[in-house]
Amino acid sequence: MRLFFAVCFLLVSVSANAQNVFYGERTTDSTRIALYFDRTGFPYPDLYIPDSTMKKAGGSLFAWFMQNPEAFITLSAKYQLFPEKIDSETIYRLRDSITAEQIRQINKQLENGYEAIAYYIHGFRKSYLQQNGDVTSREEFGLLKTNLASYPRASDPLEIEVYWDGMYDCCFSTRRAKNKELFLLFEQAGINAHAVGKGLRPFLNGTKTNRLQIVAHSLGAVVATAALFNFDESNSPTPAQRDVRLCLIAPAMSSNLLFDHYGNHNGFTVESQPFVENYRIMVVYNEKDFVLRKKDPKVGWFGPGTESYGNTSLGCNHRNAAVKLQQYFKEKGVNLRLVDKTSLGKAHSLRYYAKGNELKEVSVFLWGN
Repeated sequence: MRLFFAVCFLLVSVSANAQNVFYGERTTDSTRIALYFDRTGFPYPDLYIPDSTMKKAGGSLFAWFMQNPEAFITLSAKYQLFPEKIDSETIYRLRDSITAEQIRQINKQLENGYEAIAYYIHGFRKSYLQQNGDVTSREEFGLLKTNLASYPRASDPLEIEVYWDGMYDCCFSTRRAKNKELFLLFEQAGINAHAVGKGLRPFLNGTKTNRLQIVAHSLGAVVATAALFNFDESNSPTPAQRDVRLCLIAPAMSSNLLFDHYGNHNGFTVESQPFVENYRIMVVYNEKDFVLRKKDPKVGWFGPGTESYGNTSLGCNHRNAAVKLQQYFKEKGVNLRLVDKTSLGKAHSLRYYAKGNELKEVSVFLWGN
């Protein structure tokens, strides 16, 4: 019965949620290592899945497999799975096998001598393919990696681009009705971000490295924090590498996610000490960011504000949210670093940070002591 209601929910969402971002038609690029997640945190397999069929499935690979049983059986066989039926148990077993194989491939890459692994996570309203003149997630990742590589660093990390269904529609403007549509879309993307974070966690846990770097922009910050901290009861351990560094650039989230949940992680364990703090955090904020302030991009007067349609106060330091968070951490003996990029003006897109020397502090944070 629970499966019936779950499938009904997924099918109902098809008509109400027509702006998902799909990755089933992606082309392989041997120069980039990437992970792709649907809106529920289910990793995309190495399989061509037409966007039209994913749209019919409401952006859910679970629903897609239910609707395409032959493809499910064929793909399962590639992972030495031979289910007698298609249900939640067999589909999630396939998901776990896909995850395990992709982790194995990442760790095989690490054998080439990388000292660190870096995961990059894009934010809200990022299309994979070019639309409406917007900068795509692929383009922004390219700019980010190029800029980070321009600073001195101990070595080049193994870089993994994390693509997820952060929704897409065009575009923020002075039109109140259109902006409200985007704000509502942002709320849906926030739900996706939590789910994707849980889907990403096994990859972070399975990474065989002592140094883990995560750079997340905008709503990707929620993906990252959901992967690193337990927001609810979970049997899945959080990443336990010796050195985990999290950089949140213009995070589209509330500081409460860190106020309330920072202690909900496992830490690095050694025989002499059951818990060693292994997380370091940097927050890059911009007090004039019109997207996070949820104000019109022209005069900055009109709009619902940071606390409506999903709280985005941390990334724009609304009411000193970032400063108060740093003080809270300081009292607990945790060093949270802040970088003020208000000099960028109203800019929100990652491309504005990935130019000139704007990411110098980020590079120092990722590689410093």
